[in-house]
Amino acid sequence: MTSRTSSKRDSLDRHTWLLWGLTFVVVLALTLAVPLLYLPLVRLLRDESGQLTQEELLAIVGLTGLVVLFCAYTVVRQRELNETRRRLESEEHDKDDVRTRLSELSALFHLSATLNLQLRLEDILEIIVRRVVSTLKAQQASIMIYNPETDLLETRASYGLESEFARNARKRLGEGIAGWVAEHREAVQLDSDAGAFRAHYKSNRNITSAVSLPLRVGERCVGVLNVNRINHPECFQQHHREMLQLFAEHVGAVIERAEVLERLGSRARELEAVNLELSETNRLKDVFLSTASHELKTPLTSVIGYAELLHENDAGLSREQRGEFLRRLRDEADRLLGLIEDILDLSRLESGKLTLRRVSLSADEVAHAAVETTRATADMHGVELVERHDADLPAVTLDEVKMRQVVVNLLVNAVKFSPRGGRVVVETLRDGDFLRIQVTDDGAGVAPEDAPHIFELFGQGVRERGGERGLGIGLHLVKRITELHGGHVGVNSRPGAGSTFWVRLPLQARQPAVVEKEAAQAKAA
Repeated sequence: MTSRTSSKRDSLDRHTWLLWGLTFVVVLALTLAVPLLYLPLVRLLRDESGQLTQEELLAIVGLTGLVVLFCAYTVVRQRELNETRRRLESEEHDKDDVRTRLSELSALFHLSATLNLQLRLEDILEIIVRRVVSTLKAQQASIMIYNPETDLLETRASYGLESEFARNARKRLGEGIAGWVAEHREAVQLDSDAGAFRAHYKSNRNITSAVSLPLRVGERCVGVLNVNRINHPECFQQHHREMLQLFAEHVGAVIERAEVLERLGSRARELEAVNLELSETNRLKDVFLSTASHELKTPLTSVIGYAELLHENDAGLSREQRGEFLRRLRDEADRLLGLIEDILDLSRLESGKLTLRRVSLSADEVAHAAVETTRATADMHGVELVERHDADLPAVTLDEVKMRQVVVNLLVNAVKFSPRGGRVVVETLRDGDFLRIQVTDDGAGVAPEDAPHIFELFGQGVRERGGERGLGIGLHLVKRITELHGGHVGVNSRPGAGSTFWVRLPLQARQPAVVEKEAAQAKAA
């Protein structure tokens, strides 16, 4: 269409100049013919000689000159008229082009709104700046979105030359041109004569013309659209601003809807993640409850059974048999008490009510006491317990009961997963500025995919290893109690080659506030 319009315009120009040329020829011919015919006739009537006088020649030359000047003036005015016509046609064409492109863009966003805006906000903003640059023959455009949480205008999309100047820019309301536009909700155009905004005009960027418009929804400003012409021969015209204003009013509503949907989508994803987490927690709790009921029922059944045997056969039992039954009753009762204590400790940890009673003592004594507590369980499973201690270890500040519980849990776990006839080694040693207590078994080991979760709540109860299954809270208690002491735990294991669970505690007592803060962070993680 553009080439066809240009061809018609060139054809019209040729016809116009041809007509003017014919007119000039006729006028010149008449200018010369009239004097040449009129003067000889006058001399004939006066009976004078046929020669032209000086005055007559001057008259002819003067008349011809006037005609020539008229023709030249007419040519100049015609050229100016043609240039004005071309400029008007060009502006009208640009205006039509802008209207067409913006109507296409408006139709695009209307379609997006009709389709519940499946486009992300970032994609919508990117489309806007690219199409505005193309539509207005600009060189750069950016969109700043108002963030009510930070009270800042933040650049969310930038495209074109020198877009790095606008990318990641932030402005407060009233700060700079964009801040003024957002605060007053009025459009601003800056050309070489920046007027009251001269302080904000960036001459080093060679911006020929700049327009900043508020993106409004009713009386509320949701953002600012900035459009720049850089090293461009023409400034933005009034119709450019009018078109952009209409466009900005539509875009404001589109951006608001996209933001709302984005927030809703984000919230929906958060709720979905929370729902999945709750579902997993419920599943793990079901596993825990079913396992706990079994683990609690087993020693309780044994207690009831031995008590009934003692009651029914008291007279017929020898002293040795009675002593054996009583020992088993005590072991099963201790086992039941240990399970209940673990559950209570877990409850205190989760509610933040577990407190430590620290005293200065030897880690070797704690480890030895834990071994003696576990020895009966080890004998029942046919597992040998071996102690290795560093005699030069200094005393450390610990909660004796809770740290013994940590080592007992590690030992019971090692015994449970060791084969009959196996060996479990408990060691205390110095590791730099830390005390290290580690328990090594020669069981089946921990699979690599299970290692990151082995210390999580119910982590051990999720998978079965070696045919054994526990509550899944023992190792979690080990981790949490160790963290309350300012230390940390870990495991080194290879499937089929046994495992080494270790606890590292600082030799120097740490400030309680620091320990509690780190424990809270570990719980949140």
